[in-house]
Amino acid sequence: MSIEFADAAKARQLREYFARHGRIYIVVNATRDDVRVPPHLHGDPALRLVLNVRMPQPILIKDDVLESDFSFSGTPFHCVIPMQAIWAAYVPEQDIAGGIVWDADVPETIRAVLMAARDISAGRENEEAETSAREQEPDKPDDEAAPAGRRVGHLRVVK
Repeated sequence: MSIEFADAAKARQLREYFARHGRIYIVVNATRDDVRVPPHLHGDPALRLVLNVRMPQPILIKDDVLESDFSFSGTPFHCVIPMQAIWAAYVPEQDIAGGIVWDADVPETIRAVLMAARDISAGRENEEAETSAREQEPDKPDDEAAPAGRRVGHLRVVK
């Protein structure tokens, strides 16, 4: 396995972030074949692992991989995580937006979920803007504000 410049740069950034905060989550794409984690966790595109300077075992952040004996339900497991599989790092007390996200390594499944969430959020903002615009036009009767036969401002059950 050759070390790529991008991996080495990410490893340096991860080491600095870890040294600055002392306790961080890394988010790993465990769907990749080259990620070595316990079998029951393999397949998770957003596996979170805690790195803490107080951990008794060494955490090796090399230029191409992160290695350590992590404990899962009290059972140690030697994990090997390539740098390309790590797509985010953040401080546990904050959300992921306050950390580091390496966009090029975000799994497509996660990217699709994020895009769908953004689309839903944008749709809600558009609906709110339309509602606000209707409310600001008091001169229009209700039948002009909405298409014929459609009631505005009530709840209905959708099955």
